[in-house]
Amino acid sequence: MAFIRKETKKSGTYLRFVESYRDAEGKSKHRTLYNLGRAEDYSPESLKRMGQVLYELGGGKVEEIENKQLKEIGRYNYGFPLVVRKLFKEYALDGFLQRRINTKGLGFNLADSVSLLICERLHDPVSKRSNFINQSDYLGLDRIELHQIYRTLDQLYESQESLKHMIYQKGRNLFNQELDVVFYDVTTFYFDSDKEDGFREKGFGKDGKIGKTIVVFGMLIDQNKQPVGYEVYHGKQYEGYTFSDAIKRLKQKYQIGKVICVADSGMMNQENTTEIQNEEYEYIFGERLKNISHAKQNEILDLKKYKTTTVTDDQSNEQIEIKYYITDYKNKKLITTYSSKRAARDKAQREEKIEKAKRFLQKPEQLEKKAKVHFLKKQGKNSYILDEEKIERSARFDGFMCVATNNTNLSVAQILDAYKQLYKIEQSYRSFKTFLETRPMYHWTKKRI
Repeated sequence: MAFIRKETKKSGTYLRFVESYRDAEGKSKHRTLYNLGRAEDYSPESLKRMGQVLYELGGGKVEEIENKQLKEIGRYNYGFPLVVRKLFKEYALDGFLQRRINTKGLGFNLADSVSLLICERLHDPVSKRSNFINQSDYLGLDRIELHQIYRTLDQLYESQESLKHMIYQKGRNLFNQELDVVFYDVTTFYFDSDKEDGFREKGFGKDGKIGKTIVVFGMLIDQNKQPVGYEVYHGKQYEGYTFSDAIKRLKQKYQIGKVICVADSGMMNQENTTEIQNEEYEYIFGERLKNISHAKQNEILDLKKYKTTTVTDDQSNEQIEIKYYITDYKNKKLITTYSSKRAARDKAQREEKIEKAKRFLQKPEQLEKKAKVHFLKKQGKNSYILDEEKIERSARFDGFMCVATNNTNLSVAQILDAYKQLYKIEQSYRSFKTFLETRPMYHWTKKRI
């Protein structure tokens, strides 16, 4: 296919007739048919006339299309491959994948196959078979056979540890990153299947899909939202264990010195805090006030003990005052804050859950299908009532938020700000599940998952 290409240089803008073709190896390339010279030498009318003559020389009839509305029947995507290639170059992935081709004797272009998968995931996440069908939409990529796309997944699995380490190190060099704070969280990915295989298992999915098999995904990111590492676990894995495993791997892979680990209350257990302290790391964890002793609860819930400090509001970037209280508990420091705005929100959320519970009381048969329903307790085999005692206990904690830490150097505002940054990893998970459409998953072998 021939077309006119416009090129802008320091000396001006130039026009060329260019033809796209594939070489002996099947690679898409361009060749110049004729140089037209500077664009400034041609008027719009002369360029139009030139196009008409060329169309007629090709056997077309200008009068048949001149007064008709042209209809687009398709277009090539060249932008996505260019961006992916630029990233490959910045992170030295092109060289890494080429070495993989050489050492494994692969008979296809692994870099282009990976590029295709990335382009498709960014453009329109679909199945690998659809990736194979759609590859003709992209300019500049070698043709990849379907079985080669699946082999690409196997190659990525086998080299994943080296890849993750290299991407992390290159990212640090590119962005002058200092890894002094890491954030950790887990999510789940579900499959449209109820068949368990020891890896895909029926667990408590964060998507609320009852009866679906899932895997657990844990990820570490730094304060710039750059991934540090990730691991995938079987569906019934307790998420608290994954944190201890992630910290061990962090130490083994990256030989990182002092670092502060930030995670929510789901990671807060004795094993994890011991593991972090053994590695001489520091932590900032969410603390469930409901799980500490009643005596300490009464102490913390007494607002007369609270002081005030200022923190930066995430939305307005303004300095706002908050009330806080510091106390020691089981070899850690607890920092509890109170907000009347948070109290109103907690109350509204609880009332919404109570209303939902009341609706289920009208249709108790639906309760057996739910993984969890708040503020209901069972009486007998199939009877439920509102748990008034639990509702009352919950109301005591309206407006309070607590974090635990072993750090002795940061200020209260710095510790609270670090904990608030956990939303960054939550944003990453939202991107995975919405924009990148990682759910449901359709692969079923462990290495391709």
